Amino acid sequence: MSIQRPALVIALACLALAIASATIRATAQTSPTDTTAALLGEVHELRLAMERSAAVAPRVQLTLARLNIQEQRTGALSAQLDQVRQEQTRSSLEAKKMASELEDVQKTLQTTIDASQRRGLEFEEEGLKRKLRQQAALDDQLRNRESEATQLLAVEQSRWVDLNAKLDDLERLLGPVR
Repeated sequence: MSIQRPALVIALACLALAIASATIRATAQTSPTDTTAALLGEVHELRLAMERSAAVAPRVQLTLARLNIQEQRTGALSAQLDQVRQEQTRSSLEAKKMASELEDVQKTLQTTIDASQRRGLEFEEEGLKRKLRQQAALDDQLRNRESEATQLLAVEQSRWVDLNAKLDDLERLLGPVR
């Protein structure tokens, strides 16, 4: 029996080797084909991704450059608008100051009896009225400039939004990041 046992072990080992050999041969015969097909599929996908990237990359760069220029324009117009608004504030304060001075002169005129003093106050009143008219014209000009600057800024901001949307579209063309 002890002789049969090693023979049985040897027979089982040979059987296991035969099964393993058949499995390896079967795997070797189907595996290269499957592996080759998988690799070809991956290469094809990679080629498509590279083509898509090569087509989209210059458009992305161009759109980014335009977006940068647009941001500069928007910033410059925003600064101009701020400047006009500051000028409006100064002009408004100046007009209020002159209106207050005119009111004081007119009150003083009502109580002044001396003719020479009265003529001086009337002359000052006319000068203040003239300056107020000039200030009103300046205020109108500043309002017009503000309106134009606001419109230009809105147009440039709209262009910026459009360029940003184009970048979003280009990003979608590139596909999901893996």
